[in-house]
Amino acid sequence: MTNVKPIRDIENPIHRRFVASALLRLKGRLKSDILAGAEAETQSLRLASWNLMHFGNGGAYTREAESMMYIAEIIDHFDLVAIQEVNENLAALETLFRDHLGSGWDYIVTDTTEGSKGNGERLAFAFRKSKVWFRREAGEIVLPTGQKIVEPGRVSDAGDAAVGRDDDDADGVQFARTPFSVAFQSGWFKFKLCTVHIFYGNASETSPEMAHRREEIRRIADFLAARQSKEQKVQGKAANFVLLGDFNIVSPEHHTMQALEGAGFVIPEAIKNAPTSLSGKHHYDQIAFRLADDRFSLLRSGVFSMFDVIYRNEDSDHYLDHVWGTAFDRNSDGNLRTRDQKENYYRRYYRKHQMSDHKLLWCEIQTDFSKDYLNAVLGDG
Repeated sequence: MTNVKPIRDIENPIHRRFVASALLRLKGRLKSDILAGAEAETQSLRLASWNLMHFGNGGAYTREAESMMYIAEIIDHFDLVAIQEVNENLAALETLFRDHLGSGWDYIVTDTTEGSKGNGERLAFAFRKSKVWFRREAGEIVLPTGQKIVEPGRVSDAGDAAVGRDDDDADGVQFARTPFSVAFQSGWFKFKLCTVHIFYGNASETSPEMAHRREEIRRIADFLAARQSKEQKVQGKAANFVLLGDFNIVSPEHHTMQALEGAGFVIPEAIKNAPTSLSGKHHYDQIAFRLADDRFSLLRSGVFSMFDVIYRNEDSDHYLDHVWGTAFDRNSDGNLRTRDQKENYYRRYYRKHQMSDHKLLWCEIQTDFSKDYLNAVLGDG
């Protein structure tokens, strides 16, 4: 249960009542979309992935108390959420947990990936302590010699395009943003969860950056598949691997998707075919499974379309008339905006900066294997 008392900090009474109505509407939609039809709390895990656009950045990306309450409310309807694009400044993340999600939640977060491609970003896992526990194993994925990614446009000694090749390992690079793997358990289900934010670059099909994007996806999938096989040999028992996050996958048929599935990761059709971009055209975010436990069962999945409920198109007049004041009267060039231009700014930029440019992707997983265990006892004779 989230803390909604910060709503009292909204000084404008018109906007305070507006946010109260929006929160009630959001709670109702989450109840019908996520909670209705869910298994008993002790029998399943609701897992999600959400790229929270520049979360913690200042300036235009500073979240108002209103949006922090919306973000907390959405997260609170799940049990374990992988979050991408957490900024170097952790103040917003700390506020989200301390003031909105409360003591029933905890989080694990990486340090930032250095370099311009890392963009000062972190990866995080938020988890409900009553449903999920950290199994004291965590790490960022570093590619070993022979498996590094060749930078876009680099040419090998043989004169061939070298993307995806390791002819000269000294030319290889690590992931633009280091993947983060953590061991968790919920109910009977033990698993290793790895989240990514894959390099984007130039979206042209023939660009070296697109080839680099595909290679990052292939490398992390291959690495985790090899790790699972190694665990089987060394420990006699392989772990369940779940790989999720923002892969910047173009479509289910695209070679970026093929790179993810090529290492044996399985993406249920309902997840694979669910676009997560606001345009509804791209399947950037995915949840992929490479499982060792045949008791695993995916119960449900979906995408939550937040702007159907909050920061709706029809809400623009409220923000222009009662919230913004003169804050967005001028564009970046200093020219006055018309009302139509301000409404366009609200739809195209403001609400994305307050929430995200990605929809949240989620699934529900069966975690109660007690019937399987008891049936096995019966089978022992």
